[in-house]
Amino acid sequence: MLGKSSRNLLKAVVLALFGLWTVIPIWMVVMTSFKGQKDIFTVPVKWMFHPTFNNYSKAFSNGDFGRYFMNSGLVAVTSSFLAVALGTLCAYGLTSFEMRRSRAFTNFFMLGKLVPAVTMLLPMFVLLHSVGMLGTYVGPILAHTAVNLPFIVWLAISFLKDVPKDLEQSALIDGCTKMQAFRKIILPIILPGVTAAVILSMQYSWNELVFAMQLTNMDTYTLPVGISRFVGSVSVDWGKSSAAATITMVPIIVVGFFIQKYLAEGTTGGAVKG
Repeated sequence: MLGKSSRNLLKAVVLALFGLWTVIPIWMVVMTSFKGQKDIFTVPVKWMFHPTFNNYSKAFSNGDFGRYFMNSGLVAVTSSFLAVALGTLCAYGLTSFEMRRSRAFTNFFMLGKLVPAVTMLLPMFVLLHSVGMLGTYVGPILAHTAVNLPFIVWLAISFLKDVPKDLEQSALIDGCTKMQAFRKIILPIILPGVTAAVILSMQYSWNELVFAMQLTNMDTYTLPVGISRFVGSVSVDWGKSSAAATITMVPIIVVGFFIQKYLAEGTTGGAVKG
């Protein structure tokens, strides 16, 4: 058996390796975004170079990057709040109301997370095409909402089960309706979980490519689709694509940094019974 110091050392080594595995690719993308074409293709990798902002200016001026950025923001925010609102209310209904076979309903929602999301692409494409909404914002918003909804329901249920039933019963005795009790009593308690759900949903929508590529057009392309257009049939504009990828990472990193407290509480709080 390993001693305590050996276990701590092993944990530190594993965490350090995992950190390097995570950070090095990101650092390489950021570094490439500041390189000129000659420095990008230098072998071995050139760590000391004269930085340039030409890739960023080209991404904004030649790639319609600003429009892609606005499209991604609209799709991510809308789909995330739709998924969280619907998922939280659904979870509240399953845990609050005395429903027969409510556990079976809960397991049924989790099946939606086990099915590959890409299987929804063809029916959604046909449906949107038949109603004349293909190439609009509606497609990726509905797709991202559907993909995120099972996870949101599962996450919200884990939090709602930890809320004492006496709090809701007291609110009902005082004259509140079910929805008033949820809004005034239950929702503030599970706010860390709701915040985590919003951020995780937004992160998925912000980075999603397949649905956005197939269900949008040139006017509604999101950032991942816009970045993929820097990949040509013959060559790849690594400088411009790296600059675009760096800018794409910034909003989610900044938001996650400022609300990391709620994110940590939201992803772990429901796992421990008080």
